Amino acid sequence: MKRLFFTLSTLFCATVSFAQTATKTHTVAKGETITQIAKKYNTTNNVLFLLNPEAVDGVSENQIIKIPTTSSVQHQVQAKETVYGISKQYNIAIEKLYDLNPGLKENGLKIGQFLNLAETTSKNTTTVPNNNQPAKNLASTTVIVEKGETIYGIAVKNNTTVSVLYELNMGLLENGLKVGQPINIPVSGEIKKDIADTSKKTKAKTIVVQPKQTIYNIAKTNNISQEQLMEWNPDLKNGLKDGSTLIVGYSYEKVPFNDNSTPKPVENTSTPVKKGIDLSLPNDGSTRDLVLLLPFNVSNNNFNNPSINQSIKEDVFLNMTLDFYSGAKMAIDVLKEKNYNLNIKFVDSKETNRALDVNTLKGDFDFSAADVIIGPFFQKNVDAVSEAFKNQQTIIVSPLSTEKGKPFPRQVHTMPNTEIVKKEMLEYVISKQERVVAITDGKKTSSQYFSANYPAITTLSVTTDEKVSPTVLKNLLSETETNYIVYDATSLTTTVELINTLKSLQKEFKIQLVSLEKLDVLESSDVEMNDLIALKYTFPSVTNDASGNKKEKFVKEYKAVYGKNPSRFATRGYDVTHDIITRMFESDEDSNIFDYGSQQVENKFAYINENGGVYNNAVYILYYDKDLTIKEAK
Repeated sequence: MKRLFFTLSTLFCATVSFAQTATKTHTVAKGETITQIAKKYNTTNNVLFLLNPEAVDGVSENQIIKIPTTSSVQHQVQAKETVYGISKQYNIAIEKLYDLNPGLKENGLKIGQFLNLAETTSKNTTTVPNNNQPAKNLASTTVIVEKGETIYGIAVKNNTTVSVLYELNMGLLENGLKVGQPINIPVSGEIKKDIADTSKKTKAKTIVVQPKQTIYNIAKTNNISQEQLMEWNPDLKNGLKDGSTLIVGYSYEKVPFNDNSTPKPVENTSTPVKKGIDLSLPNDGSTRDLVLLLPFNVSNNNFNNPSINQSIKEDVFLNMTLDFYSGAKMAIDVLKEKNYNLNIKFVDSKETNRALDVNTLKGDFDFSAADVIIGPFFQKNVDAVSEAFKNQQTIIVSPLSTEKGKPFPRQVHTMPNTEIVKKEMLEYVISKQERVVAITDGKKTSSQYFSANYPAITTLSVTTDEKVSPTVLKNLLSETETNYIVYDATSLTTTVELINTLKSLQKEFKIQLVSLEKLDVLESSDVEMNDLIALKYTFPSVTNDASGNKKEKFVKEYKAVYGKNPSRFATRGYDVTHDIITRMFESDEDSNIFDYGSQQVENKFAYINENGGVYNNAVYILYYDKDLTIKEAK
C-alpha cells in the first residue's frame, strides 16, 4: 500500500493506493462483504443497498440484512403510507419514484399497489405485462395521447366510453395518461357489444354533492386528486352544484365476472425506462483514478511562510478550502482498510469565484486517466470543467454549489438546489394529508406556483409589512385537522404579527409553522425561540443539524486528529469524498454508481436524472422540539 504524500508549496499530485419488496433475511458471517452476499443470492450490490441503506458503509458480523426473494424490486403500498414516507424508507428521491412509476404523481398511491424501486437491468430483469395490452379479444386500434388530452375526452372523440378504455388498457386506471403514450380504442361496430360486456367489470363510483361541500373536501374524502375529479367530471369547470352527481372513482375487477377467487391487489406493471445517462465505471479490476480539484492557489499563498497562519484566518475562501481538504483526507484515511485499488490525486485548481483557467489546468496536469473529478467549488467553474472534458468518460462532481448550473450528462450535483429543497418540503407537507395554507409575498414563491403545482394548498397573498388578518386566516383553517402554515414572506413586521396571530389561534386550532427554507426573518431577535417551539417550526435543510451517534463519532475522531471541531466544510469534504469513493468500488459492474441512496455524517445523497443532468434530491426536514433541540421530522 502506497502512502499519501503531499506538499502545499507545489502542484498537488500526491497519490495513495488502496490495495417492501418480498424479502428474507441474511445474517452476515465474519469477513463477508456485500459483493459476496449479492453473488450468493443472485442479486446485485445496488439492490442490497436499496433495501439496506445502512449497508452502504459496509456490513459487520452478525448484522441482519434484507435479501430480495424476487427478481423485481418493488414495494407494496400499505394503508396510510405516503410517497414521502416510502422515499425516506428506501432513501430514494421522490422524483425518482415518480420517474420509475408513471402515473404515480398524477394519481397518487393506492393500497396494494406495487411501486418499482429500481430500474430494470440485464442482471435483474423482470418480465412485466404491457399496460396497454387489450384485456380480452376485442377488435381495436391505437391512438397516441396528445398534450392536454383526458381519458374522458379521448372516449368522446372516439365514440366510446371511459369504461371501455379502462377495459382495453390494463393499468390505465392506476397509472393515468402520458403524453405520447399509445392506448387501445375499440373499432367501429365493436363498441356497443363491448359496453354491454364490460359493464359487469367496470363501474363508476358516484356521490351526490351536499350543501357546503367543496372540490377540495370531496377530493380528500375520496382519496383522489382534484385533477382526477375534474377529469372525470368535465362539467365541474362551471362550478360545483348541490345535488349533482359526481364520479369519484371506478370499481375495476381484474378477474372474470363469474370467478369467485379473491381479486389481486392493484399492481403497477409499467416498465422503468432508463434515461440514457451513463454513470457507470468498468469493473475490470484495474486501478481507478480520483482527482480532487481544490482551490489552494499556492501561487498566491506561500505555505512555508509563518504569515500563512494569519492569511488563513483572514481569507475565508482559503479557510473553507483547507477545511474541505481536511475532511476529504480523513475520509481517505478511514477507507484505507478497504484496500481499494485507487489512486487519489490532489490538484490545485487555482480557482477564484470569478474564473478558472481550464486550458492552463489541462496543461499543468494530465486528466485523461481520471475516472472521477471532485471539484471545482463554484458552479460556473464546474460547468467549465465539464465542458472541457465532455468528450471523455470522466464523472465531474460538484461538491459545494447549490446552483443548478448546466445539465451535463456526467456532471453530478451533490448539493440539492433551492428548487429541489422547496419541492421536498412541500411534498412532506402534502404527504400529511392535512390542511395546508401558504402565506406568500410573492418575492420568492408566487401564489401561482402553489396553485399550479399544489392545487390542494390554499394560498393567501400578502404585501410588504401587511398584517395577516386573524379573521381571514381563521376562515381558512380546519377545526379537525392539523393546519400547516407554509410561510414564505420576508417582512419582519408581517412575520412578528403572524407569529402572534398563530399563537392566539392555537387555542382553537392545531397549527404548525413551516417554511420552504430556513428563513432569516425567523432567526431575528424579534422572534422568540419559545414561540417557534410552540408552533413546532419545521424547515428543510441540505445538512442534518440534529445530533446522532454517527455525527458524534465523527466529531470526536476529527477533533483527535486536528485538535478542533469540524466546520461544516470539513464535514462536507468528508461526506462527499467518502460517498464517492464507496460508490466507485461498491456499485455493480457497468451500473449507474449513483443508483442508490446513502447517508453520511451530515449529508445524504439520493440522485435523479433531470433535464440531462444528475441532481441530489435528498433533503432533511427538521423541526424545533420542545426540549430546545433540532430534530429530524418523520
